[in-house]
Amino acid sequence: MKAFSLVKVLINKYKNNLLFKRLLTVLSIDILVKLSGIILLPVYLRLMTQEEYGLYGYLISIILTLSLVLNFGLYIPLSKFYHDYDSEEKGHLLFTIFALLAGILLCVILPVYYFHWDYHIVKILFKNPINYAYYRNTVLLAIIVSVLNFMLINFFFTSEKLTYLKKYNIWRIISINLITVAALYLLKNKDSVRVRLESTYIIESILFLAFSFAYIKEMKPTFHKKLAVASLKLALPIMVSAIFGIVINFGDKFFLEKYGSFKDLSYYYLAVSCASVIPTIFISFQNAWLPLFLKEKDLQKNIAKTNKLMLRLFVGLSLLSICIVVFLKIILVLGIIQNKYLQSVYILPILLISQIFSALVPLYTNYLVYFEKTYITSITGLTLCGISFGLSILLIPRFGVYGAASVSLISNMSYLIIYYFIIKTYTKKHLILKYPIAGQ
Repeated sequence: MKAFSLVKVLINKYKNNLLFKRLLTVLSIDILVKLSGIILLPVYLRLMTQEEYGLYGYLISIILTLSLVLNFGLYIPLSKFYHDYDSEEKGHLLFTIFALLAGILLCVILPVYYFHWDYHIVKILFKNPINYAYYRNTVLLAIIVSVLNFMLINFFFTSEKLTYLKKYNIWRIISINLITVAALYLLKNKDSVRVRLESTYIIESILFLAFSFAYIKEMKPTFHKKLAVASLKLALPIMVSAIFGIVINFGDKFFLEKYGSFKDLSYYYLAVSCASVIPTIFISFQNAWLPLFLKEKDLQKNIAKTNKLMLRLFVGLSLLSICIVVFLKIILVLGIIQNKYLQSVYILPILLISQIFSALVPLYTNYLVYFEKTYITSITGLTLCGISFGLSILLIPRFGVYGAASVSLISNMSYLIIYYFIIKTYTKKHLILKYPIAGQ
């Protein structure tokens, strides 16, 4: 009876919680679309050689890293300003942000591809031989679609169009995995890396075009210079921070490719894929949480809620990490994943701890958006960029995949510690100014 009463109390506590409703409504589907690739890992590992899987993982890392830079941080003003305007101004905001994104993206990508500067970039990124010309058009499509897809999902969360988001993600789960697995199986004699990239991003582009009508429908085709300036003021420091983040989040893979082989990368990327469950869950959580955080104007309430979330997320993600390690060990022992990937089990715990630290960082950086102090991310990014680069040179040539995992762990732990003290200082200063007694 007591247990029943306790359950009833918990249900009553959370049933009217807006964040909980969002997570219950969307999070399961949003996570499933991203985890489907992990759930199907045994299938993909059977349909690709170890070297092909290593190359595919490295290319995907490059694509996703570049897409985080090439959205130019414009998702931030979308989340920040959307709920501050009426429907007419929202339409102008959406059009202005789209025009900025399209214009800057074209200015960056067109000269790079027209003058073949991307070949010089590839020479830097790859030590191992690769026929880049064979993948070039597919990689370009993947980068553009990844940028647009990120912005569309952010719009669905910010505008609270959760029904659209659920349908979008369900279609992605079914069509991408079904067609990709079928293509890999039927085209066994073809390059499986290109087959997987093409099938994934062609379907992604079709689904994006089908669902982007919700964004287009709400746009008002008027470009506002003041909105553009305000948006860029918030967005560009985030973009600069993302550029520094390339070294922090991609440096381990870059140096591992330089001092190892695609086989070494295959061990590492299997562990990375399993560890990516953590950021996958958190990104979905952050998409649901950020609009609510920015809408709340009472700083004290936001601080209290954030502190509770930090503790709960840390405990929850730690328990999940233990389950992931046990799960990988079991499927390796059972032979569901080939024994040649066994080394991934020993790398995985380091990467999981790293991803927990990494997942908690945005809960602090949200305050920089709240205070409109996003330039701080550029300064901290530069500092941590130097730390990560130095550690990579020191550890990866000597310790290989374990050195790469350690670099990721130390870098993300440093990130969290630095932002903790920065945000603590800003929130305390703000409270002293607004609530002198509470601040003291």
